[in-house]
Amino acid sequence: MNDPKFFAILLALICASFSIQINANQQLDSLKVISSAGAPFLTLKMLDQAQPGIDEDLYEWILWEQERYQILNEWKQWNVLLVRIEGLPKDLPQQFLQQAATYQIRAYIALGQNRTARKLLRKQLWSVDAASSSEYKSWRQLVIETYLNERLIDDARVSMLRFQQDFEAQDTDWILLRARVLMQTERYEETIALLSSRLDWQSLFMKLLAEFRNHQHDAQTLWDLAKKRIDSIKDDPEQLASYWSIAAIAAQSISPEKEVIALEARLGLDATDKINLYKIDADQLWQAYFSYAELVGNRSELLVGDDQSWLDLARNALKNSPVKARSLLAYLMIESKQVEIRQQAAVLFLKTLDLQQESKKILFDQLFNQSKQFADAQSIPVEIRFQLVDLALKQANIIEATRLMSGLDSIPQDAREFDWILRQARVLLLGGKLKQGDQKLDELITRYAEPNKQDTDHVLQILFDLQTLKADELAIRHFRQLMNLAIEPIQRREILFWMADSFKALKQYERAALLYLQSAMFSGAESMDPWAQTARFSAAESLQKAGLVDDARRVYQSLLDITKEPARRSVLRHNIQQLWLTQSVE
Repeated sequence: MNDPKFFAILLALICASFSIQINANQQLDSLKVISSAGAPFLTLKMLDQAQPGIDEDLYEWILWEQERYQILNEWKQWNVLLVRIEGLPKDLPQQFLQQAATYQIRAYIALGQNRTARKLLRKQLWSVDAASSSEYKSWRQLVIETYLNERLIDDARVSMLRFQQDFEAQDTDWILLRARVLMQTERYEETIALLSSRLDWQSLFMKLLAEFRNHQHDAQTLWDLAKKRIDSIKDDPEQLASYWSIAAIAAQSISPEKEVIALEARLGLDATDKINLYKIDADQLWQAYFSYAELVGNRSELLVGDDQSWLDLARNALKNSPVKARSLLAYLMIESKQVEIRQQAAVLFLKTLDLQQESKKILFDQLFNQSKQFADAQSIPVEIRFQLVDLALKQANIIEATRLMSGLDSIPQDAREFDWILRQARVLLLGGKLKQGDQKLDELITRYAEPNKQDTDHVLQILFDLQTLKADELAIRHFRQLMNLAIEPIQRREILFWMADSFKALKQYERAALLYLQSAMFSGAESMDPWAQTARFSAAESLQKAGLVDDARRVYQSLLDITKEPARRSVLRHNIQQLWLTQSVE
């Protein structure tokens, strides 16, 4: 759920629960649950409010700070993590600073900045008390990892031998790192021997690849073994990614079609291959598309340059062979000399992808945002950019949406003008360009001659964005524009409520209360359905803030008269009591 109003309410409720005096461990456990539920940014907001000051209680502050690093690391917020750690005071306990340094180094490695990571590692390893640190072994292993990432194989091998001389480590992470070094130095038999007695999936996976490299399996056998394993895996993206990578390696020697299938599956997974023995990226998939398209074209005896025939062949393949169609269309999008053909190919390419599926969204992003084929947004077909903007907005990635929208003035083929202006307005507003976004929004509503529920809901989403941006005066103006149109009655009722929210934000409490009550009584003066009850409650709060205490008490009492649920009755009684107390004090 991406409703900002929902998250605001949730944040208030949980923060209220934190006002109860419970210990830090219980609070941290609560935060971990929220983060694991998929709300890391809400968790971080909570953490900001609950974490004690560094001068107030250093031990408690460190506990909270460690949890912050864990959340940022888990959700790959590398830049935020780096800014936080690099701003730490230097007089903190040494053990904590060393742990923070490890998080910092891992973040740089994740960002591909291996030299920077190695520079920081040297600083840690050369410090006076480095050998006594609990992080020492991790730092030594991370040095090897940076060498492997940069394909500095000899340096990695020497560092590995030195580590083996200094330690008798047998933990899984070290065994896998040793195996990576052996694989990179083409010591496949040693790799197989090292992993032969191990049953964890990473070891089995690396052993299978080593056996292939050692010519113990042919490509078809490797494909079959990888596919058998893939079919048995459930809910383990990292393992799936690793085995699809093996399948892609095998497919290079089998057929372009299988290579496309494997690469699409691998790039449709939002998972990091921690073993990192090979690089698989979107450019490899583009090349596989071209190879498969050329194979299909040759088999069909199509001439290079006869783009219409290639397009017809792709159309015919859309239903029964989407992989073949996608490959032909990818080829035409890049290679065709005719603008019209490239545009049609882009539209049809989109039709081969079901962007309701999460894996297809990830694949789509990889193909057009993470590929050298489209180094800048201007080179992406207009029809494709339109969809990429939409996805970026749904993911609240405003920077990316702005980048993709920049210079995009023409309406994509088959797109409605309404949808086009809607996205332009939203990108401008969320990108901080309120004046230009407001102009687009005004243009949109002015042209909105035949309202329907779905389109009106889309406009309302942008007005909620304005409220989130605290541009409530603009929101109110556009709410009024919508109220002058022939919109659905239920939406009129909702707009009265949202307008009231904006007046409340502007501290115009009497006007807010009036609109809340109009919303509550929209379907009848005596209406007490759930919406009406919520609106009446909000009206009572606004009446109280406006100083109209008797009116507020009467509205609360009307709700208490019809409310049966004990918890809600308790809240209403509490609010009425507070009004009595306020009045008696005055």
